[in-house]
Amino acid sequence: MKRISNSKLYIVISAIILCAIIAFFIRYLFTKREVLAFISASEIYRGETLSFADSTFNAKSWLWEFGNGDISDKQTGRYTYKKTGSYQIRLTVDNSLQKEFIVNVKPPVRLERDSLITIQAPSTAVQDELIVFRGVGLSKQWRWSFGETGIIDSRNQVAIYSYSLPGIYDVELTTEDTKYPIMHRIEIFPGYMENDTLDVLTLVGNDIREKLQAIVDGKPFNPNYNHIMNKYLCKNPQLLVIVNNDKRNDFYSYCQGLKIIGRRNTTIVEVVVVPSEESPECLQKLYVTQFTHD
Repeated sequence: MKRISNSKLYIVISAIILCAIIAFFIRYLFTKREVLAFISASEIYRGETLSFADSTFNAKSWLWEFGNGDISDKQTGRYTYKKTGSYQIRLTVDNSLQKEFIVNVKPPVRLERDSLITIQAPSTAVQDELIVFRGVGLSKQWRWSFGETGIIDSRNQVAIYSYSLPGIYDVELTTEDTKYPIMHRIEIFPGYMENDTLDVLTLVGNDIREKLQAIVDGKPFNPNYNHIMNKYLCKNPQLLVIVNNDKRNDFYSYCQGLKIIGRRNTTIVEVVVVPSEESPECLQKLYVTQFTHD
């Protein structure tokens, strides 16, 4: 009897393992892949290097189009624009999945010898995101410490860095022309792994993007605005909206701007949501990628 019981137990365990394997493959086959790609900055100076990278799961081929006729088939790389202007970068993964970015290329800044040396960098970013730290000024030596490793992380005027852990970091830039380090504080928010939580957050971001685009397209303002406010923002009109990783507005002012200024000539490309740690049912911030066209 004991041998028979053990045989039944083995059969049950084998069945459970088989079901788990089948469930894994079903999810693998039918889960929609998303493009996980980044560019190093949404604004650069002409002649400055732009870094690009993709980490889409199980990707086999890439086509980067830089908006001026130039292309690249590399997974990661660097590119330099020779002319100023606004460019739409498009990445096609495996000939089917796509993601778009907007980059503004500005004329180089001419500096006087006595001008201050400053840091140009975002004040917020996401874990593992490629961040551009730019030293602005005239100096021959640049030493960056990004507050995570405790050492000199870069000796270039323009440095690219990604934080492995969320938190608040004090960035220090030391040059031969400054007596004390120049300071910049940046807050790094947690990244999200490819799991059910990410699926939910992606759906929320897509829903908000559709409602914002409806406002741009001239559809009734109040139903679309109130849908976002009541469902996701806990009726907080002062929620922070960061546009193209650069400009900032409260949510109400941002939506009014879409309605009046951006109407019919703005495309909302992507909305990334950041939930509140204190109240997970409410959002803390919105990261919006958009571009204006003629």
